[in-house]
Amino acid sequence: MFNRSYHSFAFFVLLLLGIGLFPGAPELHAQQFGKNKVQYRTFAWKYIQSDHFDIYFYDSAGVTLGKFTAKVAEDALQELEDHWRYRITNRIPIIIYNSHNDFQQTNVVSEFLPEGVGGVTELFKNRVNLPFEGDWEKFRHVIHHELVHAVLNDKFYGGSIQSLISNNVRFMLPIWMNEGLAEYESQGGYDIETDMFVRDAVMGEYLPPLEYLDGYMAYRGGQAFYWYVEQTYGREKIGELLNRCKATGDLDAAFKGAFGKNVEDFSEQWQYDLKKIYWPDIADKKRPVDFALKLTDHKRDESFFNTSPSLSPNGDKLAFISDRDGYRSVYILDVANPKKKIRQIVQGEENVDFEELHLITPSIAWSPDSKSISLAVKSKGHDAIFVIDAENGDQKKYQFDLDAIYSVDWSPDGKRLTFQGIKGDKSDIYIYEIDGGKLTNLTNDIYSDTEPNWSQDGGLIYFLSDRRDNPIRQVND
Repeated sequence: MFNRSYHSFAFFVLLLLGIGLFPGAPELHAQQFGKNKVQYRTFAWKYIQSDHFDIYFYDSAGVTLGKFTAKVAEDALQELEDHWRYRITNRIPIIIYNSHNDFQQTNVVSEFLPEGVGGVTELFKNRVNLPFEGDWEKFRHVIHHELVHAVLNDKFYGGSIQSLISNNVRFMLPIWMNEGLAEYESQGGYDIETDMFVRDAVMGEYLPPLEYLDGYMAYRGGQAFYWYVEQTYGREKIGELLNRCKATGDLDAAFKGAFGKNVEDFSEQWQYDLKKIYWPDIADKKRPVDFALKLTDHKRDESFFNTSPSLSPNGDKLAFISDRDGYRSVYILDVANPKKKIRQIVQGEENVDFEELHLITPSIAWSPDSKSISLAVKSKGHDAIFVIDAENGDQKKYQFDLDAIYSVDWSPDGKRLTFQGIKGDKSDIYIYEIDGGKLTNLTNDIYSDTEPNWSQDGGLIYFLSDRRDNPIRQVND
């Protein structure tokens, strides 16, 4: 049952970690006694200071990350203070990691931070922790997102667990208001991804009332809530609502003061108005079952997801990632006979060689002869590429002096692999010659270069890049 008094202190503290989740990330759970994080490296921390932040980093690449963070954080703070008419009372520490693998070793929070957790802000000392994952725009977004949590912590709870206890604070913002506001502010309102997500939820009739927005739905649904408030009442109502929440310590009272409705009545109107926006789109859509063959059934195999499909060049096999056995693993499906038993060729997560399968940035690629697949994974604390025989499961591992590896693709002649590699503050496109063992950085620049793909004749590599509107260039300029 939904409890509007929010007096559960344990839940209160966990929520205020301000965990930044992305699709596919599981919920965090309390770390069990004796289960310590594995430390793969020692960090020699340094820091710089801006007007309102202490920014911690390590090694030479961290200098660029630190300067970028300082600029983005100061700009974001100015926006938040203007929007909310509030000035923070304490300096905010920001701790930066060069990769997600390094980020997972943090001792700032005890919880394990799986793939998909893009940042975390804890209340005990109001510290922001976040990794650089090769995408400058994503990094900017996460900085801004986590800063919203830090400013909310300062505004509502005094910026530390000590202040929360000494001031006998009993009220907390529900997760959908907290995470939704972080997304709304960091994305500058409503963005395409959230519009797509909410559209599907409304058309599929699985968007819950505001009171029950939880998990990833809290991010997207919460963001839609603030967009709706802006469109219906004006942006200034958001700041007014936050101030009423703090002044009254009661969510229903704050909603009645700001909107003339309690949360339940407001939620009903919100859901109804979203239906008016999105339901007309049904006339232009077709159901997947009307034009496509369904190869997996999550209800039948009791899986939560079947994702990252990759069709073999000869078209007879499909490799994909699923959690049907309780772990995220790689499976092979016979396309010609989808009723044939699906084979598992990689057991993920419980095997130290396959700690994580990079579900958020999948990169299963087939060899040209359709006999093997390649994929990038976290293996024994570091990213690596595995080439795996699709019939017998034989494996070969390739590891490099890189912080992260994503988006592997196989050349048409089967002799080379191309992939996105991250080293420090650089995300570049690499080529690896399988027989000769030669690794070449093709781009070697500050821009975010991602998702390389070979041309059919093997003479070109296509990739995505932000070199036209890279935010790091804007900071340096």
